[in-house]
Amino acid sequence: MALIPELKEYLSKIRPEAKSLLTKAAKKMSKAQQRQFLGGLQLGDSEWQGSIAPYMPKGATIDPSVFRLVTFPPEAGVPPQGLTLQGVSTRGNTRDFEYSYRADDGKLYTVFLEPDTVNTIEAVNANAPLQAHEFRHFEGLDGPEDGTLGERHGITYRTGSEDREITNRIQDLMASQNGKELKSNIRSVAGMLYDMNKGRSSRHVYRNFFNATFTPNEEQIIEAAQGLMRSPQVVDLMDMTQPPFWNSIFGGEKSHIDVRKKAALGHYFKRKVLGNTDATEMPEDFRNGGRVRLI
Repeated sequence: MALIPELKEYLSKIRPEAKSLLTKAAKKMSKAQQRQFLGGLQLGDSEWQGSIAPYMPKGATIDPSVFRLVTFPPEAGVPPQGLTLQGVSTRGNTRDFEYSYRADDGKLYTVFLEPDTVNTIEAVNANAPLQAHEFRHFEGLDGPEDGTLGERHGITYRTGSEDREITNRIQDLMASQNGKELKSNIRSVAGMLYDMNKGRSSRHVYRNFFNATFTPNEEQIIEAAQGLMRSPQVVDLMDMTQPPFWNSIFGGEKSHIDVRKKAALGHYFKRKVLGNTDATEMPEDFRNGGRVRLI
């Protein structure tokens, strides 16, 4: 039987392999069964979106049709923890993106990622925080727009992809829903800032924030998160996501997201790190006035 128009439209947006299987199954159904089938697919999408939404900024879309789970064949020998590359957004690509993995046996295995999709690599990484991270990249909600004027170490410069990545990781930290996520996200942010500050005396502070997460003392871990959020480089990055006042009058460079106002706040982060504030913006002491000295 021919597909009903709404089911045909739904299937046109999903991965080719899945489209082929679902189309074959749907053609054996009556029109009424196809409508029920479509309803089930849409319900699954809604539940999936609901699991990711707590980690996404206000105004996010989370389009399920662009999500892909990419897996290597069993013979590739991918370890249980997955690969170094856990997820990737191919937003803006006009052709398939090729990724290769060299297995323990020395063989090279390749997968192809479709253009304009959000991908998690291997099922072990198909979790809400990681998917949200990649969707923020995909939707342009990751950080300061390329070319935004910013400041680093007292020097004015124009931002690029590295600034978007670290700001996206800061959003991961802000969206932490529990202690395990908080520790992981502190390490992610502090580790990248440590690498970015190579050759500077201030980098040891980020190493200290990173190391603090290995203590079983929750209070020390929370203090590390607070210190990280107050550090000058994090404050500068968050400042870059706010369009300057004069731009609202004269136009000019604008960022895609104001992190302080629109980024998701995880209930654990909000309660433990921000002192259970209900404010929609970061508290005053997490802005310029609350910087910690990196000496």
